[in-house]
Amino acid sequence: MKKKQIYVVAHCHWDAEWYFTCEDSHILLVENLDYLLDLLETDTSFTSYTFDGLAIVLDDYLQVRPENEARLKALISARRLFVGPWYTQCDSLLIRTESLIRNLQYGIATAERFGHSMNVGYLPDIFGQHAYLPALFRDLGIDYCVLQRGIYTDQIQGDLNLNWRAPNQQTIATNYLYYGYGPGKFLSTDKAYLEGRLLPILEQLAAMNTRTDKILLPCGGDQVLPNASFPATVRALNAQDLPWHFQMADYESYMRDAWSESEFSHTIDGELFACQKSRIHRTCHSTRYDLKRQTWRTEQLLLDKLEPLTVIAQQLNVSWPAPLMDEMWKKVFSAHAHNGIEASNADAVNQNNMARLVSVERSALSLINLLKKKISHQIACQLGQNNILTIFNGDISPLDGLVSAVIFTRQKEFALTQNGEAVALTVVEQTPLDGGQIVIVTAGGEKLQPVEGYWRSEVLLRVPPMRGLGYQTLLVEEGGAANVLSQATVTAIENDHYALRFVDDGLTLENRLTGQSVTDFLHFVDCGDDGDEFDFAPLEGETPIEAGAFRLIACETGILLSRMTLESTLLLPADMNARKARAGLMPMTITTTLELRAREPLLRITHALVNVAQDHRLRVQVKTPVLNPAESWADQGFSLIRRDTRSQYLDGWREQGFVEKPVPIFTMENLVCLRDGQNVMAAITQGIKEYEVLPDEDTLALTLYRSVGLLGKDDTPWRPGRASGINNKVVETPDAQLLQPMTFHYALLLDAAKTDAALLAQANRYRERYLSYQLQTLNTFEERLERFSLPLVNEGIASYARWLMLDNPNLLMSVCKPGAAPDEIILRVFNPGEQAEKLVLKSTRKVELFQLSLREERVAPLAGDVMVAARDYLTLAVVLGPPSPSGRGNKTPSPWP
Repeated sequence: MKKKQIYVVAHCHWDAEWYFTCEDSHILLVENLDYLLDLLETDTSFTSYTFDGLAIVLDDYLQVRPENEARLKALISARRLFVGPWYTQCDSLLIRTESLIRNLQYGIATAERFGHSMNVGYLPDIFGQHAYLPALFRDLGIDYCVLQRGIYTDQIQGDLNLNWRAPNQQTIATNYLYYGYGPGKFLSTDKAYLEGRLLPILEQLAAMNTRTDKILLPCGGDQVLPNASFPATVRALNAQDLPWHFQMADYESYMRDAWSESEFSHTIDGELFACQKSRIHRTCHSTRYDLKRQTWRTEQLLLDKLEPLTVIAQQLNVSWPAPLMDEMWKKVFSAHAHNGIEASNADAVNQNNMARLVSVERSALSLINLLKKKISHQIACQLGQNNILTIFNGDISPLDGLVSAVIFTRQKEFALTQNGEAVALTVVEQTPLDGGQIVIVTAGGEKLQPVEGYWRSEVLLRVPPMRGLGYQTLLVEEGGAANVLSQATVTAIENDHYALRFVDDGLTLENRLTGQSVTDFLHFVDCGDDGDEFDFAPLEGETPIEAGAFRLIACETGILLSRMTLESTLLLPADMNARKARAGLMPMTITTTLELRAREPLLRITHALVNVAQDHRLRVQVKTPVLNPAESWADQGFSLIRRDTRSQYLDGWREQGFVEKPVPIFTMENLVCLRDGQNVMAAITQGIKEYEVLPDEDTLALTLYRSVGLLGKDDTPWRPGRASGINNKVVETPDAQLLQPMTFHYALLLDAAKTDAALLAQANRYRERYLSYQLQTLNTFEERLERFSLPLVNEGIASYARWLMLDNPNLLMSVCKPGAAPDEIILRVFNPGEQAEKLVLKSTRKVELFQLSLREERVAPLAGDVMVAARDYLTLAVVLGPPSPSGRGNKTPSPWP
């Protein structure tokens, strides 16, 4: 009888941080890699070792052992040591898709500098799989995928090799690690081990691989030292009379051999979020909200603001220290590593990740300040005006809404003008500032000279339409009579789309255009959380604490903005002991600000609070007009993903052996909505990642935060058995209780049925892909570099510029950054709809288009009608010709040709 082939893959899973810190793992890394290099170089029978599909380990190791670079290159080039395609293995459901792409780009580039990037999209441990990963892997030139978590047993259908298909219909050859990445970790010839563990595992794997006689056996674990005895153990196993033949191998070899000799026709679609065989930890997406919010903020600065601004700077020949971007992205990847962004980690680790993200935010803000100042200075040189406000549009879609800016003036009253015409604005906040003192050096010593005070004003203004990527300039003129947001003795606010009314301590939202109305649509619901950082655990028999009654604090109105401020109070038990005893209640006040902007179909909402209690979960519940919804839709990648509001696997989940309760709690990238044929209610968030639909209540619940203080807890109600990851140890994490001030931002859209593109366009606008900057001398602290001298160029540039506009509202931009050449812009546009859409790019210049792979290599020139397939994306190199003579000037530009 022909023996089945067992591919023994020696590997380690490398958590950079977890219940231990990066300092711990860096020391382990040096020790392990020192040992591994010696082992691979001296024992050729140890054919290969896989270092978790990571490339960051190369950079980290060479910081300590730079003399070993050539040794690494030799082993990686010879396919003895496998690294990449990831830079860090990131949890894909909690970060921007563009961050996910960038992580893979850096990982592949780093690994290939050493000779080879593993041709496997390796996903051994992350908590759920992004729906577009098959497409991203293939577009990056990766042929195979190996993953552990997210597949239900009834999806397997006869083989652990299958096709995994993305929403754009791209597929990748995939192997599902049914027993995870460690079934052969303790591989040996011991009789008790063979009969009690290894052989039953192999027999089960053989039964689940009906179309191939090749079986994958990962042999590794977390932070393990390479087991030098594996080759000898393989030889000893083959010397026994077993129905298996063992061979040292790697993931690439296994996938190539299995897929070249067998046909696997079975296909699984989309997001993989099952928690039957492997835990997904569906509720850790609201753990450590502070980290989630900071991640959102940092990604927004890099992707939506800094990178498009560098494109504008490149087109204007304005210099900036571009290599800093690599350092910034790598810090972000370190914070996104598995267990990091999930926030299932020790306090010291979370402090590290927060520090990395805040450091990147500071650098991004400094670079943004640098470029805004350089560009605005040259505009001022051209205009002969020093007090200007520059508005930058970082999107190729038109900027036709309202823009916020900070203005400094000597006088309280001021105006903004363009070509002599006043621009509509509302002063939202206004504060007088002391001018302070300056030091004057005289012959008699230093003297302090007082400086006249001035005003800081936060304004909302309606800029003349900005048709795509570019900028325009306004003049700041002292004096005049600016419209100020003022107190009103009313209990309602409205704009063109909505009327918001405060009635009987509750809120009613009405769409004035459609007549839709939702009464008492906003409630806070708090309940005990007896779990740990990985998983929420409800307190048996508890009645949740609700707050639906509000106190009206203020209503303010202006020509461009109306705002309502409310307060509500929850009486919360101090901790779990108080909650169980139903005693020791403490008041927690939530301040809610609701904002309607002129012509905007969004209700902007902010909640601010200081958390006073431990061991609880706070949600905001949004009542919707969609009755008994059977499905929700949330954005992921380049389209909206459909999810059932009721899990078909809930009944009998314990009896069926699920390792975690399959609750219908999900993540979103930016947006979630409920809809039927007549209604849509959408929530667009800024750092809130977790939601659940309560179909019997027609309600969407957004989890604001979980407050927990433990990492590792056995046998919780929704997670039977051992604690996750850490056995025999519970790590206390007081920081994760979040006893601190917090602010939550999101917007609601209530409307008739909308296309996916229209919904995602609103999410883009809410994310604000624009920048504003006042060139002034009154204040040197608002922006990070204002206090310092910079080498400014005195050559004038036009007071406006425009480069590209996307003239199809059914397509959206995902990324805009500089290309390799000075005249090249890299764009990624996507089509979230169900029909192919024509790409229409307009420019005042001659444009050449090239299709790029995700490696940003040119695939083909594009001409004629360029179509973007349904739920697909297209990466472009846009090469712009020289500006026309009419492209310069100081007046508002004419319409696009």
